[in-house]
Amino acid sequence: MIKNSAERNIGILKDFYDKVPSGDLKFYEELANKAISLEYYPKREKVSKISIAFSNRKTKKTILKFDEGKERCSFRIKFYANKKYSKIFSDSVKDVIEEFNFKYVGCYGCGKCKKEKLGYNIEYNDGRKYFRCGGELIPIKTITKDIVEETIKMMEIQHKGFLEELE
Repeated sequence: MIKNSAERNIGILKDFYDKVPSGDLKFYEELANKAISLEYYPKREKVSKISIAFSNRKTKKTILKFDEGKERCSFRIKFYANKKYSKIFSDSVKDVIEEFNFKYVGCYGCGKCKKEKLGYNIEYNDGRKYFRCGGELIPIKTITKDIVEETIKMMEIQHKGFLEELE
């Protein structure tokens, strides 16, 4: 018997949900439900730890990933279509830039961007400005009710941005 898509999605997410601390579970469920409502469906990636990518067949983009970590579970998101976001998201982009010692900044010239560069423009307090390609998902180190609410709004905006990129 073929499972319906809701059952299939639950099956894919179950192993990850089993790893999430009970206090955070509702947050991950909210993020997954929003991604699915935007037609980004979960798919388990073939890696040793649990990693689930939420991708859309029409846009051929991944908007969200859940990852099992050594110490805790986490999520990554694409949100470059958003022009404004809170400090936690800005700091998350800076963390990625700094993790690689400012090595992977600027446009790579890969040809995926059509009308404009698609990525994150970050400015430090001292005036330094950097561009980080939007091709990669940005890890968010903490999960709270406020972060989930903002992430859900950003996923809606990013999805619209993905659809506009198709035009």
